[in-house]
Amino acid sequence: MKKIFSLLFTAFFLLAYSQPATEKARILYGSCTKDSLTVAPFSQWFNTGYESYHPGAAEVAGLKKMTGPDITIKIFFGTWCGDSKRELPRFLKLLSSISFPEKQYQLIAVGGSDSLVKQSPQHEEAGLGVFRVPVFIIYKNGKELNRINEFPVQSLEKDLLAILGNRSYQPNYHSFSAVLSWMNDGTLLDENINIRGLAEQLRFRVANEHELNSLGYLLLKQGNRKEALQLFRINYSLYPESSNTASSLGEGYLENNEYTKAVTALERSLELNKEPGAVKEILALLYKAKEKG
Repeated sequence: MKKIFSLLFTAFFLLAYSQPATEKARILYGSCTKDSLTVAPFSQWFNTGYESYHPGAAEVAGLKKMTGPDITIKIFFGTWCGDSKRELPRFLKLLSSISFPEKQYQLIAVGGSDSLVKQSPQHEEAGLGVFRVPVFIIYKNGKELNRINEFPVQSLEKDLLAILGNRSYQPNYHSFSAVLSWMNDGTLLDENINIRGLAEQLRFRVANEHELNSLGYLLLKQGNRKEALQLFRINYSLYPESSNTASSLGEGYLENNEYTKAVTALERSLELNKEPGAVKEILALLYKAKEKG
């Protein structure tokens, strides 16, 4: 009996440990072509989305009259991103429908892990404010006209028609354009800048407290700690009664080695907190700030 048990155990052990390791999901990373998306594993979502999308006939007719060699497009996306899997095939189908030349648009796949947050190998995204994907940036004679952020405001064809027709168009997350401008001209790093003044400029541009919060954490992951802290400060100014914005502010101070201010913000977060599940995370940050301070 013992011998049989030993043999069964050995067989089970060999079976368990001879299974191949789970393969890490493949992603596209960097500049690529439409053909790259039509092969496995990307074809599983790309081909279906492409074939099932039918752009509006009236919009297609209008777009054909508005596009020429002076129009170019940069498309940043992630093959790991649900929004990209939905919108990218549709957008490329739209471009095909209006006979837009492939040489006039560029596809850039960005990474999705913590070390590759919204970045590509050659950093084509640098300075462009690629904070969400997919993003479709429309240029005329090399100058940005506007962009479609993550998903269309109405439909891809209606949005593109508005952009090319120079109509009033505000993309989703249109607070990002102001943030990008402040990053590029040094406003966010100006020690004398008035945070409340910046917050008021964004008050009617942000949809909710999570918009700037998520952007702040993206900047943290990319190593832009000072800019991230400024965004957390702006967001807390807009939503001072939120435990979440206070906690993020505390984490921003902690990442910038301002431990006394971190403690104050995190203690405020605990006072405001109404979610028991969040207490542990806030306390962990608070203990770390007190220990370092």
